[in-house]
Amino acid sequence: MKKVLLILRPGLQESFADKKNIILLLIIGFILDNGVRVMVDHAKQVGQPLGVFETFIMCLNHWYYLVIFLVGYVLILTTIPRLDSDQLLLIYRAGKKGWFFGELLQITLYSLAYILLLMAGCMVCAAKYSYIGNIWSNFTIYYKSSYEKLLSDNNRFIDQQVFKYYSPYQAVIHGVVLLLLCMVLMGTVTLYFSIMNKKLVAILLNVISILFVLIFNNYRIGAMWLSPFCHAVLALHNRYVYTEFSVSLGYSYAYLVLLEIIMIGLSIKQLKKKMFY
Repeated sequence: MKKVLLILRPGLQESFADKKNIILLLIIGFILDNGVRVMVDHAKQVGQPLGVFETFIMCLNHWYYLVIFLVGYVLILTTIPRLDSDQLLLIYRAGKKGWFFGELLQITLYSLAYILLLMAGCMVCAAKYSYIGNIWSNFTIYYKSSYEKLLSDNNRFIDQQVFKYYSPYQAVIHGVVLLLLCMVLMGTVTLYFSIMNKKLVAILLNVISILFVLIFNNYRIGAMWLSPFCHAVLALHNRYVYTEFSVSLGYSYAYLVLLEIIMIGLSIKQLKKKMFY
């Protein structure tokens, strides 16, 4: 563990100090302004306060915002791993496996921080017109039947396949964990191909996994479940509307964890052949 922390500490410092983080802040700002603010304004218009987590749940289950959120993350992954002279010295001290798991833990913490930053922004934006409680708001429950025709923009609401199957707290927990597993897997893919000096392949694969879902999701084709990104969207895991193309939540967890284990195994195997210089 000491060897892992030897890699983790300077790595996190460099990651959080990276100027490219401005891109992520701009992306979160756009999501808050274009999505969260509009949803709150709509709730005010119909006189129905929102649950404190509902704007965040909306973002986690909205294709448009998730794509923007993850594309920004892919751009940040281009800087990982950093193999400057200082890093090479740490690699020789920590060993190859210590370096790899240090980078993996760094990716995990960085991904979680990115998600939590979005959550905090959503909660702050809705704070003045929200309540704390594990109960869905009337705005969410009756949106389709009572408010959709009244409001000019019907893209800022929570999918019925979320609120019909989960409580708000369950939706937050599952949404965060699934998205985190997807992001860590994307990071592990980047590490694997970086070890092979083919980082561009990792970038292309991560981008394709996002676009792949968008293409197949329009036609509700089962092949979309090959992409980890699809499993990160809670709204697709139920049978209320899309019975024939849905998968269970447990399957998505198993799929993402199994892929992560496979990628870690492949990375460690490839790492044995890697010479750092």
